[in-house]
Amino acid sequence: MSKISILPDELINKIAAGEVIERPVSAVKELVENSIDAKAKKIDIYIKGGGRIEITVSDDGCGIEKNELAQAIIRHSTSKMNASLLNKIKTLGFRGEALSSIVSVSDFIIRSNCKDDLEGYEISLISGNLVHSKPASQKKGCFVSAKNLFCSTPVRLKFLKSDNYESLLIKRLIQKFALIHVDKEFNLFIQKKKIINTKVYGELSSKKALEKRVEEVLGSEFAENTVELDEKKDNLSITGLLGLPTYSYSNTNNQFLYVNGRIINDKSLSAIVKVAYRDVLFHDRFPQVIINIKCPLDWVDVNVHPMKNEVRFKDKNFLNSFIIKSIKSTLEKIGHRVANSKTSEILYRIESTNDLQKNIIFENNVKKKENNLIELKNVEKKNEHQIHFPLGYAKSQFHENYIISQTKDGIIIVDQHAAHERIVYETLKEDFYNKRIKTQILLIPIIINVDNLILSNLNEKFLSLEKFGIKIELFGSDSIILREVPALIADSNLQELTEKLFDELTNEHRLDSFEDEINKRCSTLACYGSIRSGRKLQVEEMNDLLRKMEETRFSGQCNHGRPTYVKLDIVDIEKLFNRR
Repeated sequence: MSKISILPDELINKIAAGEVIERPVSAVKELVENSIDAKAKKIDIYIKGGGRIEITVSDDGCGIEKNELAQAIIRHSTSKMNASLLNKIKTLGFRGEALSSIVSVSDFIIRSNCKDDLEGYEISLISGNLVHSKPASQKKGCFVSAKNLFCSTPVRLKFLKSDNYESLLIKRLIQKFALIHVDKEFNLFIQKKKIINTKVYGELSSKKALEKRVEEVLGSEFAENTVELDEKKDNLSITGLLGLPTYSYSNTNNQFLYVNGRIINDKSLSAIVKVAYRDVLFHDRFPQVIINIKCPLDWVDVNVHPMKNEVRFKDKNFLNSFIIKSIKSTLEKIGHRVANSKTSEILYRIESTNDLQKNIIFENNVKKKENNLIELKNVEKKNEHQIHFPLGYAKSQFHENYIISQTKDGIIIVDQHAAHERIVYETLKEDFYNKRIKTQILLIPIIINVDNLILSNLNEKFLSLEKFGIKIELFGSDSIILREVPALIADSNLQELTEKLFDELTNEHRLDSFEDEINKRCSTLACYGSIRSGRKLQVEEMNDLLRKMEETRFSGQCNHGRPTYVKLDIVDIEKLFNRR
C-alpha cells in the first residue's frame, strides 16, 4: 500500500488559507487591496465580532464580469498577473490566492456588477461548497461577505484574541490604507458604529490632502507635531511626515511604512528609521512617521511572503543610505521646534483647575497691579530688541533649574541642564567627526579570526576607518588586528565592538555599532559635563545658554529624547486668566 497520496483540493485550499489568512485582519487586507486594484473610489468595511462573525467589504470599482465570477474564486486565478509582469508588479494583489483562501474557511458571498446594469450576479458558498449562483441586485462594483471565519478550521480560532483586539488590528489596517490612498473614501463600521470616515479632497494639492487625511485618521495632534519629508535622488524618492523627536512612542504602532504605495511591515526598514533618528532619540523610544518610498518596480521584490507585507530591495545598502540621509536632513530643518502635546496637556490641567475659581475677584490688588504694569513696560522697553531672538530674553531662574525667557509672543521655560547637555553633546560629536579628538594606541592589540574569503574584500574598508581614529590591519591570511581607537571609547568592550564592526562592514556596509558607541560616550560625557540642576545662574549666563541653543542643531530635545523647553503663547496664558 502506497504511503504517499495526493491531497484533495478542499484540504489544499485550507492549508493555503492558513498562510494567507492568518486572522480576520488578513482577510480584510486582501479584500480592501482587491477594491483598490479595481480602481474603487469608495470602500466600505463592516465588521462584527472582531471579524469572526462577519467581514463585509463593498466598493464602487470596476467589478468582475458575470461569466468570470466563478473562476475568480478558484485558487491561483487572477487578472493582475502574467509571466512578463513578475519582476514589475504594479498591483497590490497578484498571487490569485486571496478569494479562494477566504472561501475555503468561511460562509462566503460575492456579488458583482461591472457595467452598472440594473442587476449583477451573486455566488454563495459555505466552506468552499457552492450553495447557489444567480442574478442579484447590485450597483456597480463588488460586494464581498465572509461570515463565520475559520468555521471549517476551528483550530485557528483558538489562536485569535478578543473581539476588541481583533477589531483594533482592523482599525489600524484601515488607517494605513487611508493614509496612503488619500484619493479614496474609506468607511469602517465596527458593530454598526462608524469608526473611520474619510473624505476625498480633490481640489487640494497632494500635500494638503495628506494633512487633512492625517487629521481625519490620526488626529490633529499627530499633524501638528510632524514635519514634511520630501527628498528625491534619480529614480528614488521618499515622501511623508516625520514626527518631532520629542513626540515619540515606546512602540512602533504609529510608524506607517510604504513602498510604492504598498503597506510594509518590515523590521529592517523600521530599524533604518531608528538609525536616522539616532542623534535625537535614545533608549527605547520610537519616532512616529508616515513614509512612502517610491522606486522603479524592478528594484523591489514584493513576492517574498504570502501576506505580501515584506519586500526585498535590489540594492539595500544604497536605499538605506538614502533613507538615513533624507530623514537626517529633514530633521535638521526642525530647528528649535518641540512637540506641543505635553504643553497642551499641562494647560488643560491648569485650565480645569482654574474653572473652579472663575468667580473669585481680588479687589484689594487693583492698585498694585497698575504699578506693576508701569514697571514691566520700563523693563520691556529696556530689552525690547532682545525678545526678538527665537528663544527670547531671560528674565529669571526658578527652582534653580528652570529659566524663564520672554519672547515677542509669549514665554519659554528652559530646563538648563537638559539644554546645556545637548549643546555639549553636539560639540563633542563635532570635535570627533572633525578629527579633533585624540586616538589611543592599544597596549594589547585585539586579534579576531575571520574567513579569508571575506577578508580579501575588506582591506579598502579598513583603510577608510582611519579617518574615524580606528586602525585595523590584516594579520596573516585569516585574521584582523585592531591597533588604535578613539580615546573616547578606549575603555569600552573593544573585542565585542570590533566583532560587531566587522560584521556590519561585511553585511551592511554601515558602522552602526561604532557610531552607537561614540554617541553613547559623547552622551555620557555631555551629561557629566553640563550645567547641573541646582546651580544658580546670572542673567548673562542664562542668555548665553539661550543663544547657544539657537546655534545648536536639535537643541529642542536633550540626549534622552526629552524636550529642553516648552513654550506658552500669550494667547494660552490669557486663557488661563479668563481673558479669552
